[in-house]
Amino acid sequence: MTMVRASCCCALVALLALLAGSAPAARAADSDVLVVGDSLAVGTEPYLTQLLTDRTLISDVKNGITTPEGMRLLRMSLRTVTPTTVVFSLGSNDGADPTRFADRLRRTMALLPPSTCVVWTTIIRPPRKGAYRGLNRVLHNLKKKDPRLVVVDWEHAVTGGAVSLPDGLHANPDGYRYRGEMIANAVHAGCPARAPLAAQA
Repeated sequence: MTMVRASCCCALVALLALLAGSAPAARAADSDVLVVGDSLAVGTEPYLTQLLTDRTLISDVKNGITTPEGMRLLRMSLRTVTPTTVVFSLGSNDGADPTRFADRLRRTMALLPPSTCVVWTTIIRPPRKGAYRGLNRVLHNLKKKDPRLVVVDWEHAVTGGAVSLPDGLHANPDGYRYRGEMIANAVHAGCPARAPLAAQA
């Protein structure tokens, strides 16, 4: 009787270990879109969730973070998630040095596999937070070189009058909805890296 009980216990432990080990893999297989970002991502999240009901959306967002802090969040998420698309709202809290931002962007892209689409929104912020157009040039330049990258031109949406920023950085609800629509459209369109081979030829 003791041997039977011991065998049952061993079998139960083995089953629980198997289930625990398979949980991250199941989550990874089901995950489509990972969002990593700052307060702009926090504000956009409710609308993006409504607009991407056809995808599994996982958010790793936090107010006030810089790109290096976002990279740390990304590394942690990639331990359990294998997204087909990653949406970044980062850079608004970075310094104004384009060279430093380019290095951060390059290292962020290096964390992701070649098949992952990356959607990154451009930056616009008040003068007190530093110049930002050099950072946007970095994004647009990399877009020409890396077919994984899709740039959503949030700066143009603001300067073109489609959106207003009451404090020069954050949008009102209508603005966040508009931002969500821009990002959702980019996610649905995909990136050149994942286009059919015939279309790329």
